[in-house]
Amino acid sequence: MAKAAVLITYREILGKEPELPALHKILKKYERREVIFLLAKVNCLLGTWQNAPYYELDERFSNYLLGDFHLQLKELRRASDTRVVFSRFTLLYLIKQACIACPEKGAQVNTRRAHSEIGICCLMANDLVLPFVPKETDGTLERLTNLLPFSDYISQEHYSMEIGRTQIILDEILRLPLLAARSDFVDIEVLFQKYLGLDLRTFCELSFGCSSKFLKVKLEELEANPETAVLRSSYFAKSKIPSDKIAQFFSKTTITESSFVDKVDQSKDRPRNDLTVFQAFPLIEIANEVFACLDPGFIIDKAGRGLYWTLFFALPDEHRGKLASFWGAVFELYINYVLSKSYEAGGIFFPESKVSNGDGAFDAFILEGRNLIVFEHKSSVIRADAKYAGDPSKLKKELDLKFIEGDTAGSKGLGQLSKHLARFLRGDKLGDLSSANVDKVYPVLVCLESTMVTPYLGRYLNERFRTIFRRRDFRQVVTPVFTLGVSDIENLLGYLQSFLFSAILESYHSKNKTMLTSISSSEVPLLKYVKPQRNIAMERFSEFSEIMVKDLFGDMPEDSV
Repeated sequence: MAKAAVLITYREILGKEPELPALHKILKKYERREVIFLLAKVNCLLGTWQNAPYYELDERFSNYLLGDFHLQLKELRRASDTRVVFSRFTLLYLIKQACIACPEKGAQVNTRRAHSEIGICCLMANDLVLPFVPKETDGTLERLTNLLPFSDYISQEHYSMEIGRTQIILDEILRLPLLAARSDFVDIEVLFQKYLGLDLRTFCELSFGCSSKFLKVKLEELEANPETAVLRSSYFAKSKIPSDKIAQFFSKTTITESSFVDKVDQSKDRPRNDLTVFQAFPLIEIANEVFACLDPGFIIDKAGRGLYWTLFFALPDEHRGKLASFWGAVFELYINYVLSKSYEAGGIFFPESKVSNGDGAFDAFILEGRNLIVFEHKSSVIRADAKYAGDPSKLKKELDLKFIEGDTAGSKGLGQLSKHLARFLRGDKLGDLSSANVDKVYPVLVCLESTMVTPYLGRYLNERFRTIFRRRDFRQVVTPVFTLGVSDIENLLGYLQSFLFSAILESYHSKNKTMLTSISSSEVPLLKYVKPQRNIAMERFSEFSEIMVKDLFGDMPEDSV
């Protein structure tokens, strides 16, 4: 697990509070395209979207852009080797502010003074992105509210799993008869072709192919060849994919600089740290068929989790609700599919469950001797205004609605787990399984929303679960609820051939009693020195990447792409 980087702030270096008008005053001096392109290059070079901060390169950039504060920076790094100036979140935030404040024509960012002022802006952004300044007295919900805006932009390394997931969904899950029989069935492939003008596989290949241009950019290469920092549509000139399909892809996934600025202006009433516009348009056209990459991670996302959102926002508003409902069923079947294909540790996996009168219960469960693991799968997402607003009461209301209590239509998340669990423990059987045959129960909430593995969220959900479920009413031991993201499940697949699910959860909990961090970002002693076995999500990514390279780049070695 990579070390967690900690941002160096304007308050630490300058000893005062930064203000947004002061940031804009600096940015108003410089030409918008110059500032955007510079920050985009820094983001690509530092690879801040990945799970391995480049501390040495961060130090080189910060010593140049903030040379006047070299001694203060050195002292902070001496005290802790995890301190950095630049992060994905703050660089994108600063690009957004440049779209708001920088003029179309202004001074060039090509002098020592200009670079120093942009460095100061980066420091200011590190403070300004925070919804509010945290206090030692903050409770779990307040701490969570402060961290949540970072959740979509923190370093991650799950893109290979996410692409593998997408390929399994396209090739296996969407073809299951269970889905075709649903009243809310949506033909994803037909819809995508209709509204995007491309088949799903071609779109995924081109998305990943574009990102490959920026995955291994080095400073020396950029200095020697400025073309390293841009993507031209001719990049796929030798591709097997027809040129009209390539043109269609760029028309749907890129945006001109001026149109991007308009998009930012249209979202000015949203929280200032809401950067979803970058997820939609990570490539900006800065000249005719020449594109700058604002963030390689968001290009990769379009071949993974972002594929759904690409279709969602391409649809007319009246069709989006049906797609969201159907995607919930797809997600549930996907989780059960990968678990059923991977779990061989000795217990029995049941992909669905009903109580004695035929009512549905848990989305899945695993019986391991007298231990029972029960699953509730949730595809709900947190609204942007609740995620980014920095308002604890608004976030609480959203979590209550989608993951804790539910509404008049029925219980959700923890409420569902609590209701079904109490019903089972009071005597209703799960098929042939009686509570008399169970001594310990592990409730598990599996979430598609990546935000749900943000630090403090697992702790918060457990605090709420303790108020919802009355453990003392039953003789069985009911553990704290384990909140797992879909990537957590995928990371565990390679261990489920050898280890009981309950043993993995126990090992994780032994080092993380308060559920502060997710299972993927915490120490799990049982798995620490074990090499994972077969992981079907990774296998599918490997198959996809091999086909993608041949389709886009012929027989070139992948390292040369």
